[in-house]
Amino acid sequence: MYTSSDDGFRNLDLRYMQIEITMEAGRDLPGYVLQNFFTNCEFVSKIGWIDKGLECYLKVDFDDEGALEIEHPSFTVLEVISKSENSAIVRAIMDGPVPHIFSQIENVWWVHPTRLDMNKFTVSIRGTTEALRQVRNAFKDLVGNVTIKLGAESLQGPEFKSILPQKQRLVLETAIEMGYYSRPRRCTQRDIAKVLDIKQATVSEHLQSAESKIINSFQS
Repeated sequence: MYTSSDDGFRNLDLRYMQIEITMEAGRDLPGYVLQNFFTNCEFVSKIGWIDKGLECYLKVDFDDEGALEIEHPSFTVLEVISKSENSAIVRAIMDGPVPHIFSQIENVWWVHPTRLDMNKFTVSIRGTTEALRQVRNAFKDLVGNVTIKLGAESLQGPEFKSILPQKQRLVLETAIEMGYYSRPRRCTQRDIAKVLDIKQATVSEHLQSAESKIINSFQS
């Protein structure tokens, strides 16, 4: 395993990916029932992997604080760090198939925002290209239908740009430079269209096509 003092770790080309699973697609996952008790479960920080699963800090929102006392599938509250009327910071263990994916794949980490709300489960991750490829395929095997979003770090790799036609590459590079993929976003498709003197619809078409090709390249 790499450590911060390893030359190899410093040279890793880390990228960003966000995976979204709708409630319908994730209905067979054990964590699906959490939406019945919490309006939002947000990952704050990892503590470490233990035999029972991922120990971490979470921010949870609820209508009834009794939800903190219930033993939930794939989610166990170990300690309430702080609490208000409808929200709490807790130390918890998360197990089940989704955390298991990350316990089996090296060089990939959960980052903010990673949350479960009433509409979807969003997992934001950073890792190497190969690790993201493995995670993407593992999620597809687990639930089938997922939405993949990439950050600027993932979109501007030369190995990905080489698969794009020149016009798509130009629009993508301009979008990255102008901050379209920054968080928060610093420009709109209309802004990009003005700079390139093309229609907004053309920008949208090129970006969607480029993103699709790059996302598909993560499939082994």
